[in-house]
Amino acid sequence: MEKNIAVITLHGMGDTNPNYFKEIEIKLRKYVGKTIWDTEVHMESVFYQDLLQGNQEDYWNEIDDEYSLRWDFLRKFMLFSFSDAASIEHSLRNDKVLYLAVHKKISDAFDNSLKALGGIKKPVIIIAHSLGGEQISNYIWDARENKRFFYNDTGSQDEKDFRRLATCNSLVTTGCNIPIFRVGLNEAKLFSRPNTSFNWNNYFDADDVLGYPIKNMSEAFNVDWIRDKKVSVGNFFTGWNPVSHGSYWTDKDVVKPIAKEISRLLKDRRERS
Repeated sequence: MEKNIAVITLHGMGDTNPNYFKEIEIKLRKYVGKTIWDTEVHMESVFYQDLLQGNQEDYWNEIDDEYSLRWDFLRKFMLFSFSDAASIEHSLRNDKVLYLAVHKKISDAFDNSLKALGGIKKPVIIIAHSLGGEQISNYIWDARENKRFFYNDTGSQDEKDFRRLATCNSLVTTGCNIPIFRVGLNEAKLFSRPNTSFNWNNYFDADDVLGYPIKNMSEAFNVDWIRDKKVSVGNFFTGWNPVSHGSYWTDKDVVKPIAKEISRLLKDRRERS
């Protein structure tokens, strides 16, 4: 049975489980409605941590056994989290193997979604957390400029257009750390809008030291289709401190608006049919 909307997720930095998307899937299914979700929504997850994690674990195990380092939890968090970002950015500037492998995983998610939808003229919503925001931003830039991964991509014209976000209605970023990579530049550049319906909603918590607003990075980002949304996520134990970085995908102030957008797009499609 063909679905009517695709939701594509990307995880953030650090030691990540392949089922990272399950919490937000459960929440969205509840708010959209179980029957509608099961019959009309296709969910696709991009898991790129496996490209990095083996090397990180090998290194960590060797130094931890040999040197008995202190502050294991904090050290491991720093190592796994920031080496994700540094390694992918290093690859972009050098051999590009890792960088292109991440983009291949994103492209595969679009290809799988197109098959599930049965046609290019159906909407897509992308939800990217933390470092995932930087990865999807780079992907869209390259797609719009026909660079790197997209320079020699194959397939039908519909497949190529769909990979380039021809029907992507919404990008949602949570705990976005794109400014960490861009604000040192004289002029942070923004990809061109993939289509006239495309909007970017960026959620950040003031207590999350890894999540930032993006419109202030440069004049290029100060456009009406980008919206920064300040929220307070987490519970009594996590809502007031940097641990809030991991709480966006279970918080109703983030998940409910996404569910509302999914429902609106499905309703619009029914009314046009």
